[in-house]
Amino acid sequence: MDNKTQKNVAGSMPPAFRASGLAYRFEGEDENIIAGLDFVIEPGSFVSIVGPNGAGKSTLLDIMLGYKKGYAGSLEFFGRELSSLSARELAAERAYIPQQSEDGLRLSAYEYLKLSNSDPIKTRGEEIDEILEKLNISYLKDRSIASMSGGEARLVQLVFALLRKPRVLLLDEPVSYLDYKNQQAFFEILKKEHAERGITVAAILHDLNLAAYYCGEIILINDGRILKQGPPLEVLNYRTLGSVFFGASGFLQTRPGPGEPRGRVHVICGGGSGEKIIAMLIERNFIVSCGVLNAGDSDWRFCRANSVAMVEEEPYRPISEENYMKNLEYIKASSAVIVCDFPIGAGNLANLKFADELSCAGGRNIICAGRDFSELDYTGGAASAYLEKIKKNARLFKNIAEFEKLIDSL
Repeated sequence: MDNKTQKNVAGSMPPAFRASGLAYRFEGEDENIIAGLDFVIEPGSFVSIVGPNGAGKSTLLDIMLGYKKGYAGSLEFFGRELSSLSARELAAERAYIPQQSEDGLRLSAYEYLKLSNSDPIKTRGEEIDEILEKLNISYLKDRSIASMSGGEARLVQLVFALLRKPRVLLLDEPVSYLDYKNQQAFFEILKKEHAERGITVAAILHDLNLAAYYCGEIILINDGRILKQGPPLEVLNYRTLGSVFFGASGFLQTRPGPGEPRGRVHVICGGGSGEKIIAMLIERNFIVSCGVLNAGDSDWRFCRANSVAMVEEEPYRPISEENYMKNLEYIKASSAVIVCDFPIGAGNLANLKFADELSCAGGRNIICAGRDFSELDYTGGAASAYLEKIKKNARLFKNIAEFEKLIDSL
């Protein structure tokens, strides 16, 4: 279903969800965890709900699922008050993918998918074969779920939800435990199926770059209230996110050890690859800088929580020339540069150009992750070419223990 068709559909029926003064408090608590929310999610839209830990995202999703009906205010589901709908009525209209995968099941994918409807007879074998083939995962049909990788099990779980033919699909951080390649595979399939089927998708997402790239609309929540709702570029910018995630709970608070600073170190990372490394450097009294990081990235939030100097860029935008030069100045001011194993695309490729700018950083210590970066190279080989230059002049580490030995020798 194209955008024009989706707009026509949205205009001809009630919103998938309409909240007015929606509030919720846990039994025995004095304060609301959800406090007077007003929002509309149109049919056929792809919406992400984002915010720091404890913001109220999961409680909101539970209300939308029909799991918590003792709310105040109103929440309509296609024009009917959600609390008035039975579990059977809701199950017929929506599907849900929780954080936990089904990767421990001893059932084969086919046996599991037959259970996607309350009456297994309603799920025809031909239908299962058709969707598995369409998604290029027919090879999983007779495999036990327990024998699959996390990414494979997640895709089968998505097929399970799609076989139910829902009008609405709700997801709770569905790719948090997957690597970047599997996250991308999951969302590429979901985005395609969303467009073809006209499903309304609402997902809690931890990774704001995924939210910015795949979702048409973002709802930003903090302290049980909606701070902003709209297109990604209006909601996800470092000015908005800085006020929300600065000092956010859920991130390790790292403090320097006793003694004088041991020197300056610049870390090039992303997607959570730098958190343990930055923490270890701080604990050993190095002055740490970091960049260039997209606002909302896991490493960006860790740096914010620990007051680490960094160069920041707005989500899913290429590194600007200004930020590239700022990053280069941090590198020039440092006695060592750490290159972590992070996904590299066209937007953040400029993080590696220092290999050319500094003539392979002669006179500087370079410490680089030693893994095969081809799995993380989404630039058609451009990133790998830079990394080969960097590795020729670097000391390599394969794990955090090896990294610890290298920095202790600085």
